[in-house]
Amino acid sequence: MSATNAPFGFVAAKHPSGNARANAYTIASAYAANIFQGDPVKLVTAGTIQLGTSDGTRTGTVDNISLLGVFAGCEYIDGTGKPVVSNYWPASTVATNIVAYVYDDPDTQYVVQANGSIAATAIGDQADWAEFNTNGGGSTATGRSTGALSSTLVGAAANGQFRILEIQRGVDNAAGDAYTKVVVQIAEHSYRAEAAAV
Repeated sequence: MSATNAPFGFVAAKHPSGNARANAYTIASAYAANIFQGDPVKLVTAGTIQLGTSDGTRTGTVDNISLLGVFAGCEYIDGTGKPVVSNYWPASTVATNIVAYVYDDPDTQYVVQANGSIAATAIGDQADWAEFNTNGGGSTATGRSTGALSSTLVGAAANGQFRILEIQRGVDNAAGDAYTKVVVQIAEHSYRAEAAAV
């Protein structure tokens, strides 16, 4: 059973074409927040990506904003001229030639752990994403996010960042578990009109 609080961010799991693919964007040099692999990101007016919160900084509870997709990793030239390939963007890094990879297709589906219990009746409902500040937002050793889906659902006719499509199938997970794993899709996507929860 999924009774352990062990969030792992949003993992691209499937796409109707059979090919979940990340596309290239960029991050502003010296951008001051860590972005971990599996973190939702947003596109800002400068044409760069930021952590998918209203102000681009980690807050613990994320505001209800449109998302571009999920961060897959990056590469850049650091201040010493060394090429770096990384699962995460280290906060305040001064770099050039920054390429950030993002799963940006609105049809991509992700597996994520909720920060509480999700019942089978939640299928079709929506929720925002949440972070686990006690875990620091992610691991600088692995570059993986510790983000999760909020178990607080928005309810019928309301909008959240992610639509719950199904309870993840597996021997270690079931609807109603303490920290249920679910399959979701971005509901408030930068490239698609919103559709309210069922």
